[in-house]
Amino acid sequence: MSTRTLIVDDADTQIQYSPGWRPTGSPNEYKRTTSFTSTQGASFTLNFTGTSVTVYGTLDVTTFPNTTYVLDGGNPFPFFGKPKSAIQYQQVFYASPPLPYRGHTLVGSCADEGGRVILDYFVVEIPQGVPPSQSSPCILGGLLLVMTTLAFYLWHQQTRGIRTKLTRATESNTQIHPFEASDMPSSSSNTLPNVSVSVESHKSPLPQWHRLPPSQPPSYTT
Repeated sequence: MSTRTLIVDDADTQIQYSPGWRPTGSPNEYKRTTSFTSTQGASFTLNFTGTSVTVYGTLDVTTFPNTTYVLDGGNPFPFFGKPKSAIQYQQVFYASPPLPYRGHTLVGSCADEGGRVILDYFVVEIPQGVPPSQSSPCILGGLLLVMTTLAFYLWHQQTRGIRTKLTRATESNTQIHPFEASDMPSSSSNTLPNVSVSVESHKSPLPQWHRLPPSQPPSYTT
């Protein structure tokens, strides 16, 4: 199976350090960063998913690191380094055997007090075609959690908006509108003459005899 490499810098949050480490670095080291300790028992832990892992570091000219590496809780593997008259960069401190593609844990420790352990970076081999994000289950799980939470929030906001619109529509349909003053019949005195005219127009005409002039009383002559 073909593989490709994934470089993990010493300053990556994927690596957990115990007390006793401090950051250092120089232009000759990967990303100009390293992690240094000379405290006996100081350790680091790297959780990774891949088929192998290799640890790279810097060898000082004064004291050389006496370190041990434990992979997946197995037997410790010691490393001392070979002295030279100049600083040696990007040296292999530990290289694992071929591993099944799954999650693994590597723990490295400083075995001697005063030994200068300078970690630079890690190289993890992963199968070809596997996205780098899948090499870190913690990162993948975190992304899935964020995406799920965001989707639930958007769904909740959309549902809440629909319920609000339905409530407002129901309230507007059931609202009672009072009578306006313009809708009420007018009781003004201006309408009274019209009523009188209407009554007068419905009276019966006077009989003819009523309109004759009164007859003259008879005259008596003596």
